[in-house]
Amino acid sequence: MILSFSEIELMFLASLLTAVAISSFSEYFENILSRCLSVIYLMLCILFPKFIGFLPLIVYDMAGYDKVYFKYSWVAIIVIDVFTSPFPSYIRVILISCVALLLHYRTQQQIKIRNDFFTLTDKSKEYSLRLERKNQQLMDKQDYELRLATLSERNRIAREIHDNVGHLLTRSILQVDALNVTYSQNKEILDELHILKSTMSEAMSSVRNSVHNLHDESLDLRVQMETICSEFEFCSVSLRFEADNPSTAIKYCFIAVTREALSNIAQHSDATNAYIIIEEHPAFCTLSIQDNGRIKPTDDINGIGLRNMSDRVEVLGGIFRSEYSNGFKIFISVPKEHDKA
Repeated sequence: MILSFSEIELMFLASLLTAVAISSFSEYFENILSRCLSVIYLMLCILFPKFIGFLPLIVYDMAGYDKVYFKYSWVAIIVIDVFTSPFPSYIRVILISCVALLLHYRTQQQIKIRNDFFTLTDKSKEYSLRLERKNQQLMDKQDYELRLATLSERNRIAREIHDNVGHLLTRSILQVDALNVTYSQNKEILDELHILKSTMSEAMSSVRNSVHNLHDESLDLRVQMETICSEFEFCSVSLRFEADNPSTAIKYCFIAVTREALSNIAQHSDATNAYIIIEEHPAFCTLSIQDNGRIKPTDDINGIGLRNMSDRVEVLGGIFRSEYSNGFKIFISVPKEHDKA
């Protein structure tokens, strides 16, 4: 716009290139040097009045400076231009400088709106992820409580069967034995009583098996391990449980080994922390127990306890390892296929 009202000459090209160079430098390097270059351009405007034609470009950059004496120092050049330049020339510079200020203000507004939008988008995404985690935690807690309630109900049913049906069948069998004595001379009645006792004994065995199965299914390994850890008072115990639903034999094995290992820590270690890790893999389950004790155990210390743990694991076809390295450590691995067989 400025060049359209003026003749193109060397000084205009020099001022154009200088203004573009300083503005580009200020755009990418917002430091004290860029501010000094802007002031240098203002001085050039005093020395070379032709440079005032591209002052609005420098005004656009200086409008973003934080220091007042940098931000409005161009006003002095406009005042000087009013007294030294002809009427149309300084009016054009003033108008275009105002347009530059307006463009800078609108640009800053756009940048602020864009940054606010990105911030809002990030917060919305963060809240969405947090909500998903909360929902997942609630679902996991709900599933856990439902499973715990189911197992508790199974345990209650098992107790009811054992206490009521089991006792009634036991009393009936004893009554049949009494009848056998009473009718010992009557062969026909004895045969019938023998059949009745055999049927009732079979029913008793079936009830006993059902009670045991219900009791085994009601055993929750996580709950048992958390209870063991919370009741251990010698030192703090950290539990990491990453298993779904190991078989009954593995549950009893892990519980027994954990109790024995914690007992050993209380009797033979000066540990302040113990760590228990239970993991379930596609083909096997593992249990790792380690403490931070500094007392290295002797070869014969608690040998019976370690042998008992090793025997329990070997019955299931598993592997038992114990060692001392910055604390005593026990590691066992039990295959799933062997246990199912």
